[in-house]
Amino acid sequence: MQTVYFERDHITVDDAQFEEFCSHFVEVPAGGGLVRNREGKYLLIFRHDVWDLPKGKQEPGESIETCALREVEEETGLHNLQLRERLCITHHTYQLFGQKILKHTYWYAMYDEREEPLLPQQEEDISRAEWVARERLPEYLEGTYPSIVEVFVSAGLL
Repeated sequence: MQTVYFERDHITVDDAQFEEFCSHFVEVPAGGGLVRNREGKYLLIFRHDVWDLPKGKQEPGESIETCALREVEEETGLHNLQLRERLCITHHTYQLFGQKILKHTYWYAMYDEREEPLLPQQEEDISRAEWVARERLPEYLEGTYPSIVEVFVSAGLL
């Protein structure tokens, strides 16, 4: 079964029918990261009045792992992140210029050993980036997108 998110709602699609379901959309691959630092805190970004995780679309010729690292670096200012295991793949839909889009985001655990200053990418409407202690994650994630909660659940943090 695959869960597909529509803003704050979702449906489940049987694996055998997922390819047919996807054929009704323009599919967009993306990569993102759940970053932990030496203190055991997790990186969250604040975009469009919602706490979120850094992620973005894959560029032509780019591996999904490279995409995930690049997007986290661009959106947060962090460099030299260590890529760890793939956590999950989330699927969400949206409309863009009259097209129905289905974004498949490949999420990776990442580790930041250097703890550089966070530089939110304002061009992407990211107004803040913060390191959040594990015990405070539920309050930050209370109003976020269900697909973001799925990433934390996949990592065993919620």
